[in-house]
Amino acid sequence: MTHDDSTFVNVIDWAVGDPPLQQQRLCAAIGNFDGVHRGHQKVIQAACSHAVTHNLTPAVITFDPHPREFFRQDDVPFHLADRHEKDRLLGQLDVEHIIHVTFDDVLRRTDAKAFVTDILPALGVTQLFAGSDFALGRGRGGDMDTINEIGGSVHITATTVPLLIDDNSVVISSSRIRAALQAGAPEQATTMLGHDWAISGIVQTGDKRGRTIGFPTANIPLGTLLNPAFGVYAVQVFDDDGSSNGQFIANGVANIGIRPTFETRDVLCETHLFDFDGNLYGRRLSVRLKSFLRAERKFSGLEELKEQIAKDASDARHILPATQKIA
Repeated sequence: MTHDDSTFVNVIDWAVGDPPLQQQRLCAAIGNFDGVHRGHQKVIQAACSHAVTHNLTPAVITFDPHPREFFRQDDVPFHLADRHEKDRLLGQLDVEHIIHVTFDDVLRRTDAKAFVTDILPALGVTQLFAGSDFALGRGRGGDMDTINEIGGSVHITATTVPLLIDDNSVVISSSRIRAALQAGAPEQATTMLGHDWAISGIVQTGDKRGRTIGFPTANIPLGTLLNPAFGVYAVQVFDDDGSSNGQFIANGVANIGIRPTFETRDVLCETHLFDFDGNLYGRRLSVRLKSFLRAERKFSGLEELKEQIAKDASDARHILPATQKIA
């Protein structure tokens, strides 16, 4: 069990077999919360509101790794947020504790009854909130009704929060957001998320080819993040310093993809920041997608590439606000 107090909330890693958490009675929202979209926010806000009126401590319980990652290890990258970004987004929602429960083989074998009578009390849960699609225990054998049927013996009750639907009466979900991003529609993703989708990570040293043609870039590998539609985006760049929103650095234009002109395969986000001349190597940035400009393509050489980047940058400048805009 580890505690991370470096952020603005208490972030805890806990696994089955660790000592019980010594903290106040929790009113917790539970779920995977990948992307922390508007539907997730609805569940968490319901838990926080209940905590305030019933003198409980608001918390979030989530799982690391994501169960999909545990069961389907050969899946293509699907995460909407890495651990750091997920904690940042959760920390904006008035919770005091974020508990990452380790999803391992022990948890996989834990049935619904043991989850309710052993795990939830060990975490300090008194009241639990989740969406109506939440399932728990081995083989997803339990649901919120199960918690209320079994939880009385350990003084735990559960409240189901209806799934959030959009203006077209369709449920907002992580899978729909992934589909929007893969279709090159970041604005649709933003509407469902309630915030811009971001590629966040440490800027790595690249081949510095962009500097030679007048367009230096900050390069961030996507790793396990979802691969959106490959192409060029208008973006806003923030210093991901652990604060609630981060410090705005600059507008920019980013290419996300495999750079077919240079025959590479690793997926990178290469961002050219407008009117910025600082050193970003080793810093953690949040590159927030605002608009899709064009699909990635192969160029005949550096001169053609340079001309296209200049056009992309001009297009992005016309789209992006001249001053900071946070979403």
